Amino acid sequence: MERLRRLARRHDAALQVAIVLAAVESYELARRAMRPDWPVAIRHARDVLSLERVAHVAWELHVQDAFLRVPALVRALNVFYLTGHFVLTAVFFVWLYRRSRPAFGLFRNAFLVATAIAVVVHWRFPTAPPRLAGVGLEDTLERLSHVNIGSPTTEALTNPVAAVPSLHAGWALGVGVGLVLYARPLAWRVAGALYPALVVLTIVVTGNHF
Repeated sequence: MERLRRLARRHDAALQVAIVLAAVESYELARRAMRPDWPVAIRHARDVLSLERVAHVAWELHVQDAFLRVPALVRALNVFYLTGHFVLTAVFFVWLYRRSRPAFGLFRNAFLVATAIAVVVHWRFPTAPPRLAGVGLEDTLERLSHVNIGSPTTEALTNPVAAVPSLHAGWALGVGVGLVLYARPLAWRVAGALYPALVVLTIVVTGNHF
C-alpha cells in the first residue's frame, strides 16, 4: 500500500492532467448530448434582459457601443475570449500546483463542481448569447474577427446556448480569488482582484454572456 502511495505521489502531475482531460471529455459529451433549442434559448435571453432592465443593470448595449468605436481593442477582446482566458486559467492551475498542493486540490474540485452545476443549468435553462438574441448587440466575433463559434445556422464549437451562467466569469472569479489568497507579490494580488472584472468586461463587449 505504501508503495502505491509513493507511486501516486511520484506521478501526481500526470494524474492531475488525466483528471482535467477526463473532465473536458465529460463536458464535451454533455454538450453534444444537448440539442440547442434556439426559440426557447432566445426567449430566455430576452427574459434575462427584461430582468436586467427592471434592476437597472442592462448596460450591455451601451458598453459595447462605446468599445466598438475602437475596433482593434474589440478584436483583442475577441482573441482573449476565445483563447486567452483558457490559457491563463491553465497557467493559474500550473502555478497553484507548484505553490500549494492542498490549495490546488481545493480549487480544482471547486472548478469541477461549478462547471457541473453550470452544465445542468445550461441544460434546464438554455439561454442564447446576447449577440444572437436579437436584442441589439453586435456579434463582434463574426463582424470583426470572422469567427462563428455557434449560431442557429452553423455547427457549434462550444455550447451555443450557455449564456447563463457564464463559466468564463465563474472561472475568472476563481482565478482571481486564488491569486489574491496565494500570490506573494502585491502586483499579482492586485491583478487577481482586477482579473474577474476584465473577463466580465470581455463577455459583455463581445456579447457572449449576460
